[in-house]
Amino acid sequence: MENENRDAGCLFHFDNVFEPEMAVYGGIELYQIGEISCQGGYEIAPHNQMCLELSCIVSGKGYFRIDDTLIPVAEGDIFLNAVGHVHAISADPASMLRYVYMGFRFNEKADAIFSEIGSYFQSAPYRHARDPYNLLIPFKRNIDEFYSARPGSHTMIRGYLEQILVLAYRTFTETGELSPYAPNITAPSVGHTVYRVIRYVENRLFELTSIKEISEELNYSYTYLSRTFKQKTGMTLQRYINQKKIEKALELLRYGDLTVKETGERLNYETPQSFNKAFVRVMGYPPSHYVAKLRSGSSDS
Repeated sequence: MENENRDAGCLFHFDNVFEPEMAVYGGIELYQIGEISCQGGYEIAPHNQMCLELSCIVSGKGYFRIDDTLIPVAEGDIFLNAVGHVHAISADPASMLRYVYMGFRFNEKADAIFSEIGSYFQSAPYRHARDPYNLLIPFKRNIDEFYSARPGSHTMIRGYLEQILVLAYRTFTETGELSPYAPNITAPSVGHTVYRVIRYVENRLFELTSIKEISEELNYSYTYLSRTFKQKTGMTLQRYINQKKIEKALELLRYGDLTVKETGERLNYETPQSFNKAFVRVMGYPPSHYVAKLRSGSSDS
């Protein structure tokens, strides 16, 4: 590792570090928030964890060490480390590692839900899960608020912080398994069937591969599910899935700071070509054209 580390380095590091009294957002005290991109083999030295820290892996892979435990992390993971443990980070020697992070504590102003979240976060040395809610989006928007310092930024930052922490808490307590919505009904309902499908698609958008997967998971026949969805919504289920994935792709490209290739991979397209084809089918132009418009400052999307 030493030879690899000699030439490895930090590609960029944007960091906001605050005095506690300067960054209080209701019941949350923010110590730092930022983003870092590391070359393969780069290491962040072991250090004592003085506050809770939540990280979201943007791309690449690497390792988070908590005390004597080494945990592999990869794109789409979230990781929380508790106070009072030794923490170190390293990029995989064969891959860069890019992630966003924030260090925080809950104070005496925290309401019941955030007090519960704080106790849960501190109850284990670390928490690690795949991210079903795409925390990268509010994370990146929050970082943008710090750099733009626009009117109302303090209010926006507090809202994003609370959203991020609640969704992280849900992710860790749900252990990555999201139950489809199932209201208490006494007879099968076509409306209920369609809504279960919609919730399933939205909750598993990044992992979803086929309609067959949905029908098997929700215990419907493929034919019934496809026919019912078309009857109630006026569009095929495959078209709905495609539209939801491209909606998420637009969001990732605008706010997630991902490349076209990374976005397609995140949404589980098999090849860049299949992602490009799906994007064109919905938007009428390729993702590269959308990225070019974003860079030129055009708001037409």
